[in-house]
Amino acid sequence: MKTFWIILSSLILFTGTANSQSNKAYCVQEITWFGLDYSDALFIDSKAFPDPYRLHRTLIGKWNELVFKENQKFDIAKSFNKRYVNFNVSYINNRNRDADIFKQISDDRFHQRLFNGDSIQNIVDSYLLNEDIDGVGLVFIVESLNKLDHEAIYWVTFFDVVSKKDLLTEQIIGKPSGRGLHNYWANSFYNALNKAERHMGFIF
Repeated sequence: MKTFWIILSSLILFTGTANSQSNKAYCVQEITWFGLDYSDALFIDSKAFPDPYRLHRTLIGKWNELVFKENQKFDIAKSFNKRYVNFNVSYINNRNRDADIFKQISDDRFHQRLFNGDSIQNIVDSYLLNEDIDGVGLVFIVESLNKLDHEAIYWVTFFDVVSKKDLLTEQIIGKPSGRGLHNYWANSFYNALNKAERHMGFIF
């Protein structure tokens, strides 16, 4: 019986610790938005991405500008029930610009590097962020934009900026729609943002 209570107490302690770690993402009222990280993404179907230079130098930057230029539609604070959102996108923008886009375009729909919690943590660990920033950060790590399957895979990731510890991450599939390359994938971000609000429990 004594052994049973020791095991039960350990399970409660473990669960409480895990929940408190995740709950930090929910409870904190101020976060920093770092942007859409395309640096490890795959762009599937070369016909759908015929101009790698435009994708690299223009479109990725424009998708990251949506939270500013269409802030009522792409409302980070509303989606995640936060009072304040600070915006610090310079690091992710530079990271996206440094990516080798030609190695990221594929015609193989099964050539997806399936991310998981460990790979997401490894990506966050590699971030070289400004030392003046602290608190909780939010980044959408893009796994793929897949025209063949008509979907975009995003990993919605909250993390402690100082320790880089992953606090909460969930894979969200956004459905693209609309005309033109820019609008088509911009709407996948919008769809993923709405799904994250519902599926991750930020509507109380």
